[in-house]
Amino acid sequence: MPPAYSGLQHVDATICEGSTYTMIATATNAASITWSSNGTGTFADATIEDAVYTPSAADILNGSVTLTMTVTSASPCINATDQMVLSINPQATVSAGADATICETGTYTLSGATQSNATSLAWTTSGDGSFSSTTVLNPIYTPGANDLIAGTVTLTLTAQSAAPCVEASDAMVLTISEQATANAGVDATICEGSTYTMIATATNAAGILWTTSGTGTFNDATIEDAVYTPSQNDIDDGSVILTMTVISASPCNNAVDQMILGISRQAVVYAGIDATICEGSTYELTGATTSNATSLLWTTSGDGSFSSTTALNPVYTPGFADIATGSVALTLTSLSAVPCGIASDNMVLTISEQAIAFAGNDATICEGSAYILSDATATNAASIYWTTSGTGSFNNPTLENPVYTPSQNDILDGFVNLSMTVNSDPPCGGDNDLMVLQHFPHSQCVCRSQCNHM
Repeated sequence: MPPAYSGLQHVDATICEGSTYTMIATATNAASITWSSNGTGTFADATIEDAVYTPSAADILNGSVTLTMTVTSASPCINATDQMVLSINPQATVSAGADATICETGTYTLSGATQSNATSLAWTTSGDGSFSSTTVLNPIYTPGANDLIAGTVTLTLTAQSAAPCVEASDAMVLTISEQATANAGVDATICEGSTYTMIATATNAAGILWTTSGTGTFNDATIEDAVYTPSQNDIDDGSVILTMTVISASPCNNAVDQMILGISRQAVVYAGIDATICEGSTYELTGATTSNATSLLWTTSGDGSFSSTTALNPVYTPGFADIATGSVALTLTSLSAVPCGIASDNMVLTISEQAIAFAGNDATICEGSAYILSDATATNAASIYWTTSGTGSFNNPTLENPVYTPSQNDILDGFVNLSMTVNSDPPCGGDNDLMVLQHFPHSQCVCRSQCNHM
């Protein structure tokens, strides 16, 4: 009987971990077949040519195992053996790392990526960004313009395994948050007593918050066009810094911008209380006051003149028309710092007329006659009062043209002084005048035409 023979169709083979291997062997003149391993794997049936070998974990860890085929010959022939080496390559594994979020202004280091058993690595992107290197495990990724627009990009890590193992890949999603921007607007100035509506813009805002360096208030501090009401302290300080903080989506930083709100003071003027002077007098406007004025101007409703139209307390000299009218309005106007408006106030200056007394021309009457003071005049008189140096009497001493009746003493004296006193409206003073009334004895009166009598 011929001896038994065993043969393997190929010497060595390689599989990937996790796989089994079906033997490709031949045995001739075999009384029996036995497969064995120097490892710890198992054969599905170690007595057949095409036995299936399942490597153990130890075999995989060792990376190879020697499989031996023993063919038993019929006696007295000797047994036949043959061997082959089964290499076991590890399967590559990769992890691209956990999903992450960055700000649009930043880059991302793929520090969370891991791999094992890879023969080579390759990073790819679903967007248009770039890697610092596509073949290293932990590159830096810089998002492209389209990535920023899309807001997300998928980054995939692919690893090649030693043959016959297949490639492995994993992906992570990189979310790109938009950076907020803040523009609090240009500096502005308002007048005290006014509010200010912010002219601001905020982009990509997760939230908005207005704050002040002063003590004023916002009607709603969480909107772009917030309305700010200055406090008295703000007004006293003359300006306040308003800060706009725009909150970005994490992990972007917040955006901050400021503007200065100037607060101008409104001018206030007071022309003084109404007053009265006497004609011929001037009036000093000592009661006038002002605050926060950038300039002053006095004007008159009449034709008088000021010693200075731009001084706070000038002297006013009434004109002829002022005196004839009897009063004049004097107005003080002031300019404020922009954007505040003008302020004005006026006072009425009343001009009293000076009373003038004219008792009449000296006259002569016959004794026994009375005298009508017909040529006496009292101009601008508030009141009139007649007096005599003698002991005669007036029919009414408060009339402009009373009748005077001399007494016997007046007649004996031969004359009497008649005095007219007139009072003016305040603050003008009084005036007086006198005339001499002489008396002729009746015997000396030749005719009625020579004596002035009743």
